[in-house]
Amino acid sequence: MVLVPVAVLALLAAFPGAAAACPVCFDRDDEARVAFLATTGLLTLLPLGMVGGVLAWLRKRARSAEEEV
Repeated sequence: MVLVPVAVLALLAAFPGAAAACPVCFDRDDEARVAFLATTGLLTLLPLGMVGGVLAWLRKRARSAEEEV
């Protein structure tokens, strides 16, 4: 159990610039930061919207099936 934190600390000590290696997350350019946040929001809301759309379609289909009976 102690081996994992020790290994992580050893890797961070060996590669000190690895924490800031992501060029988008730590970019000083506001345009890139806004694009990153917009993409994150899109990829978060897209699956939720798809699930909501399927549920709405199923609800509509169930109501139309009830009316036929």
